[in-house]
Amino acid sequence: MAGNRRPAGRPRTRILNREVITSAARRIIAIDGVPALTMTRLAQRLSVTPSALYNHATSKQEILRWIEDSVMGEIDASAFETTDWHTALREWARSYRDVMSAHSELIGALATVEVAESPRTVAMYEKVAAGLAAGGWPIASVVPLILTLESFIYGAAFNDHAPENVYDTGELSDLAPTFARAVEAQRGRDLRAINHELFEIGFDAIVDQTAERAGVPMPATTASA
Repeated sequence: MAGNRRPAGRPRTRILNREVITSAARRIIAIDGVPALTMTRLAQRLSVTPSALYNHATSKQEILRWIEDSVMGEIDASAFETTDWHTALREWARSYRDVMSAHSELIGALATVEVAESPRTVAMYEKVAAGLAAGGWPIASVVPLILTLESFIYGAAFNDHAPENVYDTGELSDLAPTFARAVEAQRGRDLRAINHELFEIGFDAIVDQTAERAGVPMPATTASA
C-alpha cells in the first residue's frame, strides 16, 4: 500500500573502513593484477567518490600495506606455542608457502612492503622470532634465517603455478641433449608432488645447515615429515 511506503530520503552512504577497502582492493588485484589497483578504480568498485576514499586511505601504498597485513595474517605460526622450534618452523614455512601460492599475484608487491603499521604481520613474526630465540637461536641469526626461508618460500609458491611443460626444450633439444634427457626423466610425474618433495628437501638443507653454523642444537623430537 502506498501509505505504508518508506518516505524517500538521502541515499544510503557506503560505510568505509580498513577491512572493506582491503577486501575490495584484493578483489581487483585477484582479477586484473596489482597494476590495475588505482585509487580511482578502487573508488569505483566501492561506489564512492575518490575523495571519500582518500578520507580513509592516503595512498595506494597504504592500501598495499593493508593487503600485506591481511594476507600475512593468514599464515599460521601457532605451532611455536605448542612444539619445538624445528617442527614449528616447518609448519610455519608450509603454511607460508600455501598462503603465497594462493595469492601468487601479490608476491612481488608483498615482498617489498614495509611491515610498519601491519599488526597481524608483526604479530606473526614475533611468534617466529620468540620461538627461535627460545630454542637457542642467537638473536642476530633470527632475521637472516627468516629472510632466507622467505626467498625460498616465494620461489616454491611460484613453482606451484608453473606449467607442466615449463622445461620442455621442444625443437631446441639438440642444443641441450643432457638437459632434454633430464626433463624427459621427469615426464609423467605429478609436478605439484615434486615441488612439495623438493620443498621439504630445501627446508631441511637451509635450516639444518644454518643451525649447525649458528651452533643451535636440534630438538630431540625433530620431525622430518
